[in-house]
Amino acid sequence: MDGHAVTEHEQELVEYALGELDPETAARVARHLEGCERCRAELLRIEEALGWLGTAVPQVDPSPALRARVLATAAFEGRQRWRLAWARGLLAAAAVLLVFALLLAVTRADRQADELAARQANIAAVLAAADWSTAMQGERADMPAQVGRVYLDREGRTGLLVLAELPLPDEGRVYQVWLIRSDGGRDSAGVFLPDLEGRALLVIHARDPWTTYQGMGITVEPGPEGSAQPTGERIAGCTWDWEAWATHDRIARPRLDAGHG
Repeated sequence: MDGHAVTEHEQELVEYALGELDPETAARVARHLEGCERCRAELLRIEEALGWLGTAVPQVDPSPALRARVLATAAFEGRQRWRLAWARGLLAAAAVLLVFALLLAVTRADRQADELAARQANIAAVLAAADWSTAMQGERADMPAQVGRVYLDREGRTGLLVLAELPLPDEGRVYQVWLIRSDGGRDSAGVFLPDLEGRALLVIHARDPWTTYQGMGITVEPGPEGSAQPTGERIAGCTWDWEAWATHDRIARPRLDAGHG
């Protein structure tokens, strides 16, 4: 059967629709119908015509062979339509997901840029307000004598901790910053991990004014949230004496009302 010359085989299609073909010929026609859209359309036209004729004559039950072939053809057409609809739906869903992914990526990039800008502004503000700083001393054999510096505003509650050359803690561990009160108590100032080069830049928020504290320490604690109180090895720290610093400040700064020359 040639899909480009349907009319030459119209009689065969009629006989197929009526169930009059022998099984071998019917099977051959069925195989051809699977790949020939024009023949399927012609068969559909014939079946519709036969259906219209059926309304003009007394109703009779179709032969089992005809019923089976009609159902098979309908099922084949249904599968084809379902596959096409499924493919179109899949493409539409993929397009929607692609657009959503692009929008999400742009949104995340914008949010990350905003967060970075806000963090840089916060760091700049803390540095601008700082009026005191001291070195953070390394306290482990495999660390340098100084691992960073802390910058504080004596009258405020924020500070900046700049660290370098820190080894990465063991897996499942984090570094935790502790503020040491004058009475020896410890307040947690957060946990962190250095980057691959051992650097970290942290904005520290104290619970109370800095004059309440006399030092700072860093310990190794269980991750990811750290501990309520220090439990691990201390790797770095510093101490300060506000009274001595204030006295030195008064001596070091010249009096504006002093006469000179």
